Amino acid sequence: PTGARVTDGPYAEAKEAIGGYFFLTVANLDEATAIAQSHPGLAYGLIIEVRSMTVACHLGVTHR
Repeated sequence: PTGARVTDGPYAEAKEAIGGYFFLTVANLDEATAIAQSHPGLAYGLIIEVRSMTVACHLGVTHR
């Protein structure tokens, strides 16, 4: 059918899998971005997403 979507299963493809997390304590998003830009894996196609964290989650848990 038109617009049908074909997938290979309920699992993420290898290119979509998360390889790990880095938690940085920085002054702002620009500083975190500058640190990410120096990662040597970028030269080999690594994709890095820089995201800010909220101060508290919906459960009331907070972080520094």
